[in-house]
Amino acid sequence: MAEMNRRQRQIITGALMAAMFIAAVEVTIVNAAMPTVVGTLGGISLYSWVFSAYMLANTLTVPIYGKLADLYGRKGVFVTAVLLFIGGSALCGFSQSMEQLVFFRAIQGIGAGGVQPIALTIVGDIYPFEVRAKIQGWFSSMWGLAAIVGPLIGGWTVDHFSWRWIFWFNLPLGLLIILTILLFLRESGHRVEKKIDYTGAVLFILSVLGVLSFTQLIGNQGADYPLAWVLLVGGVTTLAVFFRWERRVDDPFLPLNLFRNRVIASSNSTAFLTGMGMFGAISFVPLFVQGVLGKSPTLAGLAITPQVLGWSTSSVIAGRWLLHQGYRPPIVTGAVLVALSAASFTLMDASTPYLLVMAGMLVLGLGLGLSMTAFIVAVQNAVQGPERGTATSSQMFSRSMGGAFGVTLLGTVMSFQLKTRINTYITEHRGELSEETIRQLEKAQGVTNPESFSALPSGIARLAEQFLSQALHTTFITATLFSIAALAVALLLVPKGSAQSLSVKE
Repeated sequence: MAEMNRRQRQIITGALMAAMFIAAVEVTIVNAAMPTVVGTLGGISLYSWVFSAYMLANTLTVPIYGKLADLYGRKGVFVTAVLLFIGGSALCGFSQSMEQLVFFRAIQGIGAGGVQPIALTIVGDIYPFEVRAKIQGWFSSMWGLAAIVGPLIGGWTVDHFSWRWIFWFNLPLGLLIILTILLFLRESGHRVEKKIDYTGAVLFILSVLGVLSFTQLIGNQGADYPLAWVLLVGGVTTLAVFFRWERRVDDPFLPLNLFRNRVIASSNSTAFLTGMGMFGAISFVPLFVQGVLGKSPTLAGLAITPQVLGWSTSSVIAGRWLLHQGYRPPIVTGAVLVALSAASFTLMDASTPYLLVMAGMLVLGLGLGLSMTAFIVAVQNAVQGPERGTATSSQMFSRSMGGAFGVTLLGTVMSFQLKTRINTYITEHRGELSEETIRQLEKAQGVTNPESFSALPSGIARLAEQFLSQALHTTFITATLFSIAALAVALLLVPKGSAQSLSVKE
């Protein structure tokens, strides 16, 4: 990056934080509007794909943007990503059918896949090592802010304007971000001419798309859906071909030598496993609060808030801590807190006070803020500037992939446990149950939304709630195992030493 003064850095930082916020808030802001959207557009069968299309496109494109930013510079690629994001946002607002909305959400997600990693990469470029860690902590807090205000903004917008404005609000802010970056961000004109590994890029896209589609279909259709397994086999096979190709090509799409770096390998492995465990709490604790504790949907949603606040707070602490004691202490401490939080959820039952659930979520957030912030700073400092985009995106991709696998596997565990327990109860009490009661119990096998319990007779509803509690208990145990595995990897692989000693000299 070219030299710039303090004022330029501050203006650019503000624009990048705003970009991170609008990309992150799109994950949550849609939640409050979806009932209204379905009422307007219909197509309830595509309900989950409004979320899945955005997340799939986002996750899939993160490593691609990282490579493009290293080849062509951060500025142009970042502006292109923001343009795609706000263009997709505008089209979402004009959607006339659910099919159109899903397609335009995918375009929006393609843009978001570049906004987040390149914003963090630019921060790594424009700030020296001593300041970089502190600033990255503030950027991590944007996720927390987005998670808190997203549902509130979404609900307020639907009440006072139209659901279409939750997308159109992105346009003026996105255009201001683009203008700011064009005016104030200065890049050096020197570029290293390299060939683009198109074959590797296509193989990578197909492999990841196959695996991610598998996770989505399993989560939506169940483990006995044949197409999901076909996609998994195809994705894994293509991934093997991808790795073989990357070893042969001179300038690979994904430099595999990066993963020989112990800092990058340990950070990404731990982030993947942490992602699997963390989404166990984020996805299923609200279900527990509403379905087992019997709280309102509002209180179920608010149960996430302490996690967000903890993440925002400890991410700032992590930036300062790692400068003094290296990456290992905040990463390991974060992994310990995440594991303790997950373990505390296995002890919950119908008598658990709501405040204790919130305390567990706070501990989870503190752990995630420490570890996730240290991961980003660690991988950025482990490479030279020309590889920083690829390294940053690899870290974010690892966390996202872990989350995708985690949600799917844990959802499958919960559904399987719920179905097994209901079938066992029917088998053991078949002589005592009427045909109508058996039919209602079998219907309850697919009830994972607590609001649906009200449609069942009171006795069946109580049994279903009990079975849901037991199924969630097993789910939280599984999430705890993932979190313990993340802690073990951190203890074994994250190197000791100061942050300076583990960083490359630029």
